[in-house]
Amino acid sequence: MLTFSEKERKCERSFEKSGPFWHLYTDGRVMEDFLCTEEDFKIAMTTLAVTAVLFEKVRIITFELMSNHIHMILNGEAEDCMELFERLKARIRRILKTAGRIIDWEAFKADILPVKTLDALRNEIIYVNRNAFVANPQFTPFSYPWGGGCAFFLPSFNLLPAKSIKELGFNKARELTHFREVRMIEELKFVEDIAYIPSFCRTDIGESMFRDARSYFNSLTRNAEAFSQIAQRLKDSVFLTDDELYAAATMYAEKYYGSRQLSLLNPEQKILMSKELHFKYNASNQQIRRLLKLDISILNELFPQQASIPSVK
Repeated sequence: MLTFSEKERKCERSFEKSGPFWHLYTDGRVMEDFLCTEEDFKIAMTTLAVTAVLFEKVRIITFELMSNHIHMILNGEAEDCMELFERLKARIRRILKTAGRIIDWEAFKADILPVKTLDALRNEIIYVNRNAFVANPQFTPFSYPWGGGCAFFLPSFNLLPAKSIKELGFNKARELTHFREVRMIEELKFVEDIAYIPSFCRTDIGESMFRDARSYFNSLTRNAEAFSQIAQRLKDSVFLTDDELYAAATMYAEKYYGSRQLSLLNPEQKILMSKELHFKYNASNQQIRRLLKLDISILNELFPQQASIPSVK
């Protein structure tokens, strides 16, 4: 058994050996929903898989596909990471156009930010793997099928009946990938008609940045401050669930008002609390309304910019 320090040094060596790392993302506030059905998500993930296998200059560490935006933690040079995105965009655009989908792709643009330290990389990986979990209460970071998080520290994932391109047969592979030269992507695997994440996403590198599965699991819900800083960099609208905001709110109430019961706060205290939740944790007006039972019209007046932000799914 390695000691804590030995595990940490091992992670540091992995970080230094594997970099540089980047967080590439698009803005769901300005892009329309282009992944609307399960079939759309299957197409998008397969397209990402094909693009990643063909473009070997960049390694995907983890990713999350959402209905109107994407997040990816990437390893490679910045210009190559942006090239990966442009290839992905062009391929998805072509496939969906062939399917008769009319989409304005002008707003689907990527930004990229460097991830310079091991701790930062851990937080960025966690942030990406939490994205759907925060947006949709039907998912956990381990159950969302359209991202790398479901493959992190889950040994049973390796037991899935993944089939290679050869095992599928070239005709079936062409049908699934919308790509004719399937011999060029023979390393890609599928579980039924869904691209098998470890065959195109280097979750093993992502896992090597954490001391062990326990440290990864603990980080999933215990880094509100770090998530806040990342969200500010990305200009994300929501990054904590109601439960996580409730925990932050009760701690604040106990510290400053001597009680953890939010219902006992007077109107002035609730206004002050709402400002704390808005400015520090980027809570939406609807989240604050649910937690503090404040009238939505008051919150829209306090934070008018939040009132006009569409939901990001």
